[in-house]
Amino acid sequence: MDQMNPKTAMSLRLRNGRQLGYAEGGDPGGAPVLYFHGFPGSRLEATLFPVPGVRLIGIDRPGYGLSSPDRHRRLVDWVDDIAEFADRMEPPRFGVIGLSGGAPYGAMIAHALGERVSALALVCGLGPPDAPGMTAGRLKLLGSVGQSRLARFGLSQLARRLIHSDRAMTRLKRVRDRMPRAGADIDLMRGGLENAMLANWREGLSRSSLGMSTDARIYGEDWPFDPSVIAVPTTVWHGRADTIVPVSIGEFYAKAMPEAEVHFPENEGHFSVVVNGLEHIAAFLARHAEDAA
Repeated sequence: MDQMNPKTAMSLRLRNGRQLGYAEGGDPGGAPVLYFHGFPGSRLEATLFPVPGVRLIGIDRPGYGLSSPDRHRRLVDWVDDIAEFADRMEPPRFGVIGLSGGAPYGAMIAHALGERVSALALVCGLGPPDAPGMTAGRLKLLGSVGQSRLARFGLSQLARRLIHSDRAMTRLKRVRDRMPRAGADIDLMRGGLENAMLANWREGLSRSSLGMSTDARIYGEDWPFDPSVIAVPTTVWHGRADTIVPVSIGEFYAKAMPEAEVHFPENEGHFSVVVNGLEHIAAFLARHAEDAA
C-alpha cells in the first residue's frame, strides 16, 4: 500500500470549513461505492484489496486520518457530510459498505439518503446499543468507556500511543496470539494482513485520537431510526466465528430487515469474512447499481 499515491490522500473542504479525507480503490471504472471504515480505521481500508466491479471510495470520519475532528458530532451528522460529498460525485447514486464500526454509519446513510443509495452492505458490523451482543465482551467495555468523557479520552490517547509504538505493538501481538480468535483470522494475519491493518490504524490515528474517542461515545447512543425502516437492497455478512463483534448483531440486522440477503459463514472471523466475502459483496452492490441506473 503506497500512501504517497494521490488516490489514497485526497480531501475536500466542506461548506462548514472542515476537511473530509478520502481514498479510492477497487475498479476505477466500476460502480461507485462509499466505504465506511472500522474502529479505529481510515479511508485506506478501501485500498487494501483488488475489488472487481466497484469503485471503492473510503472516507475518513471526522477526527480520523485527513478529516478534521468534530468532538460534538452525532451519528445523524454523518448524513450532512456524505450528502455534500455525494453532491460532488458523478453519477449521483452510490452503494454503501459499512464495516464493523462503520456499520452504524452505513445504516444511517441508507435510511436518510435512501433515494441516492443503490444498495447497502453491512459487514461484521456494530449495531444500535440495544442490539443483542452490544453489551457483551469487548463491546461492553467499549460501551462503558464511551459514556465517560474522561475514560474515552484516556483510552483513545493510550491506543494512539500504543499503535504508533513498534515495541508496544510487538508486545500486544504476543497477547493477542493467546486470545481466542477464528482460525481463518489467524491465517490471514500470518499472511501479511496484520501489517496492512496496522498501517491503516496508524493513519486513522495519525493526527489525533478524537475520531476514536467520539466514535466510542456514539456507539452507546440511541439511534434516531429503527433499522427495520431501511428500504434499500441490503446484504448482511457476519462470520459465526467472529470473536470481536458477536454474530448476534448480524442476526439482529437480518431479523430487522427480513428481505435482506444474509450470509453467516460458519468458520469465518472478523477479518476473514471481509476478505473471503468481498468479491460476493462487490457483485451484490454492482448488480443493484445496474438495476438503479
